[in-house]
Amino acid sequence: MDARRRLAAAGVAALAALLLLSPASPQAVSNYILGPGDLLEVSVWGYPDLTRTVAVRPDGRVSLPLVGEVRAAGLSVAQLTRVLTRAYAEYIREPQVTVIVKEFRRIRASALGQVERPGTYVLAPGSRLLDLLSEAGGLTEAAAPQGQLLVAGRPPKPVDLQKVLAGDATANLVLLGGETLVVPEDLTNIVNVLGEVQRPGRYRLKGEVRVLDALLMAGGLTEKASLGGARLVRASRETVALHLDALLLRQEMGHNLPLAPGDTLFIPEELNTRIYVLGDVNSPGAFPVRGPVTLLQAIAMAGGPVQRGAATARAVHIVRRNGGGDQVVAGGRVERLPNGGTLVSVELAALMQPAGAAREIAVLPGDVVVIPQSQLSGLQVILSILSGILGLFR
Repeated sequence: MDARRRLAAAGVAALAALLLLSPASPQAVSNYILGPGDLLEVSVWGYPDLTRTVAVRPDGRVSLPLVGEVRAAGLSVAQLTRVLTRAYAEYIREPQVTVIVKEFRRIRASALGQVERPGTYVLAPGSRLLDLLSEAGGLTEAAAPQGQLLVAGRPPKPVDLQKVLAGDATANLVLLGGETLVVPEDLTNIVNVLGEVQRPGRYRLKGEVRVLDALLMAGGLTEKASLGGARLVRASRETVALHLDALLLRQEMGHNLPLAPGDTLFIPEELNTRIYVLGDVNSPGAFPVRGPVTLLQAIAMAGGPVQRGAATARAVHIVRRNGGGDQVVAGGRVERLPNGGTLVSVELAALMQPAGAAREIAVLPGDVVVIPQSQLSGLQVILSILSGILGLFR
């Protein structure tokens, strides 16, 4: 009998060595927790008629000869081996029981909310939260830093998503199957841009964001926007005048205020009728118009063009934001713009002639008159906000 026990022990040791070399063995010989869907091979050394390949049923049990129904779900392979050894010991003297996981189950977990591909995913056993996020395509830009892990019958468990992404083992929990990760939207790190902008709405802060950045994100101003009446409402309910007229027309960057989470930019409708003259003129700005105004008169309101010798602009442009793409302008060239407006271009030399059709070109309320500057870096942003066209005069 001693020889038989030694032979049995040697056989178990050899089998354990084979398990350690098999691809699935690291999970089988460690703390792998069994569950419904695992396929097991259970054998008793010296009793081949007791060897069975059984699946863990949905109720978590397996059926085996002699011992009958045994609960396997929730136990590790080593724990189930000890349970079966005690059970067979009632019928067999010193039984040598071996449990091998022939086929590992797949687990299902869901990711909902601010992930790129919300849904339910089939994962390998031992998968963690980071694996689930990877299957779901990762977090969206609107994701909050904190999520919740839901398991039926248990209270929600908070999850630090930033730690999960960093691979922190304390936050990157192991999934057992049936969990749902909920990633809410971050409603704190945003600013609101409302009123007369092309795309009113909420915009997420990414690093330092200032007034001009927010206006660009909102697509720029409409032709009805009031520059003088715009204001900033802080999260603390403090109201600050934006002075967009000084910022956009005279490029006084001291009014380009930094924004904080919860701030709201409100651009009201302009009740007075204005035109805008920008670029290489002596006094750029917004000018009220009452009655018809010609292009030459509009330039005169801004103090006339700046003479820079060879660098002086040779053309003047009208950005018409309120359509009119089918019109014909005598003395000028008309182009349709991608945003639905039009661009009227006129040679300055033709405009300055004592007689000619170019002198009679009309400037309409809401139009932006531009004499391009030799240095356009600052003017590009201003034009994009006023007319919705970035790089128009690059």
